[in-house]
Amino acid sequence: MAEPWQKVLRALFETRDKRKWEVNRVKEWDITIDISRAANRFVLDIANTEGNYTDLLNFGDKVNLYAEWLAGGDRENILSGFIDDIDESYAPGQGNLIRIDGRDSGVFVLENDAIPTTHKTITLKDLAAGILGEFDIPLVYKGPTIKINSKQVRIGQNGWDTIEEHALENDLRLYRIDGKVYIGKFEPATDVQYIFADNPQDLKEIPYLNIRRKKSGASRKREVWAYGTGKAKPVVKIVDKLLPETFKRRMVVSGSKTRADTEKTAKERMARNKIGTNEIELKIRGTRVIRPGRWATVIRRWGPRGYTVRWVVASVRYACSMSGGETTTVILRPIEEVLG
Repeated sequence: MAEPWQKVLRALFETRDKRKWEVNRVKEWDITIDISRAANRFVLDIANTEGNYTDLLNFGDKVNLYAEWLAGGDRENILSGFIDDIDESYAPGQGNLIRIDGRDSGVFVLENDAIPTTHKTITLKDLAAGILGEFDIPLVYKGPTIKINSKQVRIGQNGWDTIEEHALENDLRLYRIDGKVYIGKFEPATDVQYIFADNPQDLKEIPYLNIRRKKSGASRKREVWAYGTGKAKPVVKIVDKLLPETFKRRMVVSGSKTRADTEKTAKERMARNKIGTNEIELKIRGTRVIRPGRWATVIRRWGPRGYTVRWVVASVRYACSMSGGETTTVILRPIEEVLG
C-alpha cells in the first residue's frame, strides 16, 4: 500500500521542433542533483513495446522530470535537462527498451569552452555574469568586489572551470541551488528544513530505511605549500589549524609569479581537499522530493548510541531498479565542509 506522500516519476519530452508528449512507462531511472556539480545527470530506461523512440527523439531534446501523486495532480519538478545520448535495443517477443542519458542546463556552461580573450581588468562578478548569461543561467553574487587583473581565458578551458578557479582562490564558493549559480560564502536556503529519523515522532519527521555515517581523511592535508615561479620564487604555506600538528600531511603545488597569486593557488587547493570528508548518507523509500542546499536534522533514537546532527543536504539521488524499487538517497555534510 502506498504512503500518503508517495509520488511517481513522470517524464515530459519536448523535441527540438517543439513537439511534446508525456511518457509514463519509465521502468528504471537514476537522477542525481548535487549543489557542487556544474551539470546534474539523469539516466532513464523506458519500456517501449511498440514504436521507435530513436525516430522520435534526438540529442538536444528537452526532458522535464517531475514527481506526481499516485492519484494524479500536484506535480513537483525534480529536474529539467537535455538528452546527451539515446540507446535503443530490440529483441523479438520482448519489445524495445530505450535508455536516455542526459544532463540539466549546466551542460552548456560545462561543455562550452569559454571564449579565449584577455581581460586587462574585470571583476569576478562580471566575468561570471558574462559566461553564464550566454546560456540564460541566473547568477546570484554574494561576494565582495574582486578585480581580476590581466586575466587570460585559455583555449580549451570551459566556462565553469574559468569561474571556479577565481572563486576558490579568493576563498569563495561556486555552487548551484534550484538552477541558479551562486558565488560567495555558502549559505543554505531557508525555505524548508528537513528532519530525518529512525523512529519518527510526528508527521514532520521523515523515516529512513538505513543510514551510513562516513569520515574520510584520504584527501585532507594539514599543510599546502605553493612554490612560486617568478624571480623571487615565493613559497606560501597554508595551514589547516583544525588539524593537530601530529597530523603530518603536506601537499606541494606550483604557484605563480607573485606572492599574492601563489597564495591564492594554495587556498584553492586547501579548499578542494576538504570537500566530502564528513558525510551522512540516508536512504528513503519511494520518490520523495528533497531539495539540496537546505538544512536537515538527522535523529537516531534507536541503538546503543543515538545522536542528533544538523547538517546540510549536499546531494540527492532518485533511483528505481527492478531489485530495489524506488528509493531516494540523501547526502548530508557539515556546513563548513559542504563545498570545502
